[in-house]
Amino acid sequence: MKTYRMIPWVVALIVLTACGQSAAPTAAPKPPLTVSWTIWPGYYPLAIAQQQGFFAKQGVNVKLVVYDEYSTAIREYSAGKVDGSEMVLGDLLLMLDKRPSKAVMVTDSSEGGDQVVALNSIKRVADLKGKRIGVHFGTYGELFVRKMLAANGLALSDVTLVNINPENIPDAFPDKIDVGHSFEPFTSQAVAKGGHVIFTSAETPGLIPNVFAFNSQVVQERPEDVRAFVTAWFQAVDWMNAHSDLVPAVVAEATGLKPDDIWMEGGDRVLTLSETREAMSRGTDYRSVYYTGAEYVNFLTITGSLSRVPDLEKVIDPTYLK
Repeated sequence: MKTYRMIPWVVALIVLTACGQSAAPTAAPKPPLTVSWTIWPGYYPLAIAQQQGFFAKQGVNVKLVVYDEYSTAIREYSAGKVDGSEMVLGDLLLMLDKRPSKAVMVTDSSEGGDQVVALNSIKRVADLKGKRIGVHFGTYGELFVRKMLAANGLALSDVTLVNINPENIPDAFPDKIDVGHSFEPFTSQAVAKGGHVIFTSAETPGLIPNVFAFNSQVVQERPEDVRAFVTAWFQAVDWMNAHSDLVPAVVAEATGLKPDDIWMEGGDRVLTLSETREAMSRGTDYRSVYYTGAEYVNFLTITGSLSRVPDLEKVIDPTYLK
């Protein structure tokens, strides 16, 4: 398994006072916005915005903290270790009781990036009856697997779900489970142990949107910094789309990795500003995070994962896209 080092850095703001002049009292510099991320295409605009100077040009001080696992990144956000983080919409809903937050933009959509890997003896989803499926209970992963089963005529009672985080699927496969939901690089590790991919999120477009969330207090106290952050993000997305061949080198420089370690294969669709505006508009299908969010609320309530029903109108905040 690849190991990604945590490499925080800060773009410092320096206030210079002319020699010999009496300096008026100045406010203490604001601390940087600290945000977490992992090595996933939907997060790459963070590294690009930092390395290409888009954050600095917008006048926002940002500190990036890299984690080797997605679950660690969102856990650190939930615990208040960072101001903002990118995460699946369903995961944001799960942590609102611990940390009130605002989703200020939709960043990307998993459209092939989430996968179900199965033993080579299992040829198709319809063959899963009686099999053990590893999935993180009460999260988007379980909803994804439920959708897969339903689309192939299987009921939950036809399989045995085993509670396992996506990052731990390779360790459990194939002794403890026959099938598991994961994503790269963990899917490839499971495949190397005698498996193959039988289903991906390409078959459930819009079901797994990632959003960027900030703590509600940060949004309230530093709205201009949040707006500058969002503006720089989409400048980075435009740069990323125009210079795709340079992205691995830029992300590698930001993380201390090698360009070959930066995953650039298909499966994750990074949204442009216009696409994000559409996604954060009300709609009647998975193209709208309001619609998708309502489905997550229903699923998480049924499974007992939510202690109270969140108000999506207060969680989703598209005002920073205008």
